[in-house]
Amino acid sequence: MKKIIILLLCCGVLVSMVGCGGNTAPPPIESPPTTVSETIITETPTETTPPVATVEPTEKEKEPIPTESKDQATEPTTTATEPTATAKPKEETKPAVTTKPTEPSAAENPTENGCITIVETDDPPKEEIILPPKPSADIVAQKVAEYINQFRTEQGDVIATVIPGLTEYCKYRCIQLKTNFAHDTDDQRAAAEALQYGEYVDWSLYGIEGEENYYTANVREAIGKGNWGGTADEIAYSIANGFRNSIGHWSYVGSSKYTYMAVGVMYDGYYWYVCVCMDSENTDMK
Repeated sequence: MKKIIILLLCCGVLVSMVGCGGNTAPPPIESPPTTVSETIITETPTETTPPVATVEPTEKEKEPIPTESKDQATEPTTTATEPTATAKPKEETKPAVTTKPTEPSAAENPTENGCITIVETDDPPKEEIILPPKPSADIVAQKVAEYINQFRTEQGDVIATVIPGLTEYCKYRCIQLKTNFAHDTDDQRAAAEALQYGEYVDWSLYGIEGEENYYTANVREAIGKGNWGGTADEIAYSIANGFRNSIGHWSYVGSSKYTYMAVGVMYDGYYWYVCVCMDSENTDMK
């Protein structure tokens, strides 16, 4: 009999618990979805504390409580995702970084004449090196002759007279030196033949028939080749000083035996070519 009375009391308590739980739980629709923090606060007092404190008799009564909390927990999460969705447009402001295309480029900067302007991007920019123009070959040749005579007088010899006809011969020889840098007798004779300069050799005067007559300069020559740089005066000094420091060349370039002189100079864009001719007599008079 006591067991029946206790069972009836338990059933009554169970019914009263279910009824109270249904009345106390607020409907999720009426809760204002203002912010994420407010929805979390309304969940804790309504579902967790009252039912757990009163349910002691059995373990079955605890099961419906977590099911209700799961259903209600999913609803506020949906409201919590809504503010995050509205916050995404703030990230769309990143395309403001795409201002880089405004930097100048070669394809976007045509000049007035239709050509493309190339923009240098070096940091720091490279300094433009402007090389001075090469001096005139005739000026260099004139200064070479001046330095040779200066060196001759310093050692006690007389100066050599520069003759124009022999100068033209030296210039012609410089053209030949560009392709054949050598003391070639055939080239020397070809230069004299082209200019009809120097001594004319007529074999018939010597009783020889069948030999070809020709012109010959019949001079001593010193030739040079180098990549000298600087002003006309600096280049000329390097050439003249080079001949003075050469025993073989200076034996006749700096000799008082040869009192007539000519200098020819040519520049091909990289090398300077020079020809100095010395003679003991004025070949311009022949």
